[in-house]
Amino acid sequence: MRSSRKSSSRRDRSWYKLDNAGKIYPALLSRRISSLFRLSLTLDEPVSLPLLSRALEDVMPRFPYYQVSLRPGFFWYFLETNPKSPLIEGDSLYPCMKMPLKKKGQFLFRFRIYKNRIALEFSHILSDGNGALIFLKTLTAQYLRLKGHTIEADEEAGIFDLEKEPDPGEFEDSFHKHYDRSIPEATRGARAFHIKGRFIPSGQYNVITGIMSVKEVKEQAGKYGVSIGEFLVAQLIAAYQEYIENADIKQRRKLPIRMNVPVNLRTLYPSKTMRNFFLSVEPWIDPRLGHYEFEEICAKVHHYMRYELDRKFLNQQITRNMKGELSIINRLFPLHFKNLIMPSIYRILGENNYTSGFSNLGRVDFPESMKPFIKSVDFYPPPSTGNAVKCTTLSYGDEMRISFGSQIKETEIERLFFTSLRKKDIRVRMESNRIY
Repeated sequence: MRSSRKSSSRRDRSWYKLDNAGKIYPALLSRRISSLFRLSLTLDEPVSLPLLSRALEDVMPRFPYYQVSLRPGFFWYFLETNPKSPLIEGDSLYPCMKMPLKKKGQFLFRFRIYKNRIALEFSHILSDGNGALIFLKTLTAQYLRLKGHTIEADEEAGIFDLEKEPDPGEFEDSFHKHYDRSIPEATRGARAFHIKGRFIPSGQYNVITGIMSVKEVKEQAGKYGVSIGEFLVAQLIAAYQEYIENADIKQRRKLPIRMNVPVNLRTLYPSKTMRNFFLSVEPWIDPRLGHYEFEEICAKVHHYMRYELDRKFLNQQITRNMKGELSIINRLFPLHFKNLIMPSIYRILGENNYTSGFSNLGRVDFPESMKPFIKSVDFYPPPSTGNAVKCTTLSYGDEMRISFGSQIKETEIERLFFTSLRKKDIRVRMESNRIY
């Protein structure tokens, strides 16, 4: 089988540097911040643990950059090849929590199963949603082959060929490749509004998912002249505006409502990397200027997205991030010092500037040979303390799933968001792991 054929090029790579985006996450890890996001597929029948374990053994050699553990160096963490085989475990009520990523020999992902569902919880230290989705889809394809189905490799659809060696570009830190030191760095936004709430116990993570028709969402987005993604970002901003107005927050305490919307840079730059390669655009409104009608919010989001989804603007963001990594302080200060100061820097220069995050993986597709076996796809955001409520979405077929992840008891933002969709004639069916 494929797992027994390891080329010398794979054996020669015993360690890897973290990419520019991945370097910040190890210092942030805590009981509440895991860096794990989650992708899952629900199949047409219960998952066989022995077959899925065999499939994972077959698939791992094709993803050597994921067969690693996190190790501390003197200046930076690095990724060391882990010769062990990753195990598959049963699922938990609370996703994306309680995983000792700094433990020696610990993989930076885990597969969990429950009945018909295969879930991948994956650390941003390794890669983003694009890389994780290809990993999950390729594993599922091999699992279906072991079940006796004919599933062809289709790299366009994210199903890697297990008989091919990894492309050298898959190992690449594309931030470094596209960094141009001559470009001035982008400025950072001012401090943004943050919702207050009562934290649930450490180790718990609440997820609320709304399930709806892509056709119905697209029809409503079209009425406002925006894309589906822009429409949903506008809905989230509108929910926060309504929250502020309902709470009667004083004028002097109001701050801009600013969203962090990650963008897959592989669609804008030539890159085959299977590591992190994303930046964020930041649509926002300022509630101190008065109430914004939904049409106004849609227009603002639309124009911000169009303005910021420009390579010149994104080049400035890459420059800003790379200059931070390559600064004298970061290059000379030892790791234990970075671990002390990086959480504060991330909070001040990162999460403080955003009200929430909205990550959209868009339409997920599969080869025709796999579609009969895939019933649904889910995407959960990584837990956060600075941005108490975060949102993710994707679609498969005509089914769109929008998931909110939260570590606070209050669910007002989620209620306002989904209620607004229903008022726009979008039917929403709800799922949640919350215990009321």
